[in-house]
Amino acid sequence: MDKASRYEAMILEMISHMEGMKISNEPKLDTKLIIDKENHRYMVVTVGWNEAGDYHHSCSIHVEIINEKLWFYTNMTDIDFGRKLVYQGVPPSDIVVGFVSPKIREVSEYAVG
Repeated sequence: MDKASRYEAMILEMISHMEGMKISNEPKLDTKLIIDKENHRYMVVTVGWNEAGDYHHSCSIHVEIINEKLWFYTNMTDIDFGRKLVYQGVPPSDIVVGFVSPKIREVSEYAVG
């Protein structure tokens, strides 16, 4: 299994349980997975009409595999995906926290880009 396929399997395993999750204070909202295997893009979004009658759309997780590195563009959860991936054998140099500025990435344990 090549690196991209292995990383894809890890990401899918980590996010697959999130589909259909309900937010306790907004039970009418739906959580959905958006998976683009061809371009290696993975998102978890929450959509629907809330109790107040307002439309809601948010992205809680956005990950892409680019040049055999895992780029995290959004993580609005309490899950530390980087640590989980390192624990599973992914080198920190293959993880990019894309929502953090490159200057701060330089001093982090993960890749700059």
